[in-house]
Amino acid sequence: MFSSEIFSRLERGAQVVLRKDAAAIIGFTGLQAGDRVVDAGAGSGFLSISLGSVVAPTGKVFSYEWKDDFFEIARKNVSRAGLEKVVEVKYEDVLEGIAEKDIDLVTLDLANSDKALAHAFAALKPKGYCVGILPNVEQAKRFTLEAEKLGFASCLTTEIIERRWLVREEGCRPETTGVLHTAFLTFARKPGQA
Repeated sequence: MFSSEIFSRLERGAQVVLRKDAAAIIGFTGLQAGDRVVDAGAGSGFLSISLGSVVAPTGKVFSYEWKDDFFEIARKNVSRAGLEKVVEVKYEDVLEGIAEKDIDLVTLDLANSDKALAHAFAALKPKGYCVGILPNVEQAKRFTLEAEKLGFASCLTTEIIERRWLVREEGCRPETTGVLHTAFLTFARKPGQA
């Protein structure tokens, strides 16, 4: 079993996709061992590592990053997690295209993710998912409208909020802090026969 404690030992450069959002992506899309994934906007590689731990040992994650410093951090973090055979960190800009085909899942964690949707659509197999990881609602709107225009179906936008509770003898209540908004997740599915 993959230990999520690895994340506390990894280097952070870019903002990372937290476990709560990664788990929602994995659960909602039905990602499983053997699946093929493109993760674009690798940043520090945290999402690529989460996805790689699920698709291993026979699946593959192609992690696109075009910034030098983030590419190096992601590559080192994937190695620290022991997933070099499953996660391939590519020094490429997803806005230039996606070389891989018959992909089960594409994740887009970019400021202008809507501009990569056409490439994602072409790379996905029928019934494959594209997930936008979008910090603000205006980005989620642009992403959804562009996805619908390209022919994606079943667009759904959600946000995952983590709120911990204090459990005490004298009573239980939510803590006054938590991991509230991190990103909107927009799920778009390519139509067709699987």
